[in-house]
Amino acid sequence: MNIGILIFSEPPEEIPTGADRFEEAAELRGHKAIKIYEPYLSFVEGQILHHGEPLPELDIIISRPNFVEEPSLRTYAVQILENAGYKILNGRNGFTWAKNKLTQHVLFEKHNIPCPRWGIARKPADAIAIAKQIGFPSIIKVAFGTHGKGVFYAPNEETLRPIVDYLAVRDRNPLIIEEFIEEAKNSDLRVYVVNGKVVAAMERKALTGEIRANTSIGGTGYQVELTEEETALALRTTDVFDLNIAGVDIIRSKRGPLLLEINGNPGFKELERVTGLDIAGIIIDYAIEQAS
Repeated sequence: MNIGILIFSEPPEEIPTGADRFEEAAELRGHKAIKIYEPYLSFVEGQILHHGEPLPELDIIISRPNFVEEPSLRTYAVQILENAGYKILNGRNGFTWAKNKLTQHVLFEKHNIPCPRWGIARKPADAIAIAKQIGFPSIIKVAFGTHGKGVFYAPNEETLRPIVDYLAVRDRNPLIIEEFIEEAKNSDLRVYVVNGKVVAAMERKALTGEIRANTSIGGTGYQVELTEEETALALRTTDVFDLNIAGVDIIRSKRGPLLLEINGNPGFKELERVTGLDIAGIIIDYAIEQAS
């Protein structure tokens, strides 16, 4: 069986997708994982080309949307592949919604998903007013970011003002102003969901002097036991976002578990280290099952 790994970057930037681990896991099971690079896809008169050659025969494709930009600039490729009859795990709906943090928050509200108090504003004055209403410290998030990039901490209005002024000039995009959950002590939970089931989870703790717990920027993962409420929140969120494979980030608060965000291209290197589980193998097994 040929399993496509759809990577939205060129080869030097592919490492965070876990593509090499997928290749190992597929080979151990007697199958082949083939890397498909979205920048090298082209389409003409119903023909799909990769590096100028016809796309290899693929039984199923695992989408790994490792990009940081407006997702509509990327979804056309997935739509064309789907229209051609390819089955894609983490297709266009899920990763389009998950890639845009503004859309994420709108869906949180629509589906009554518990999360830290938040607001959205484009103008700096409105962002400051929201922060005052929610209360300091505040978290500021840009619409498109990954690995903790684009997340800012403002303990007070004096710190917040230059941040929102700068982002208004640089991006001119709406900003998310979010409540800081102090009792979490700069830690969160990463819950990994595959095929509607929680397959692994870890607690992530930030470096000293840092509020972001992402392991890609130095945070450390630890084994954790999820509560029933945390598991239910992760599964419900994954279902809302129509994702087959998801990394759900949850924070523990005095009000119970709160959803921070959901990731349609979740890494698993630290999770495999912490849990000893073969996450790549679990995903490949799922792909084989879905293709059969």
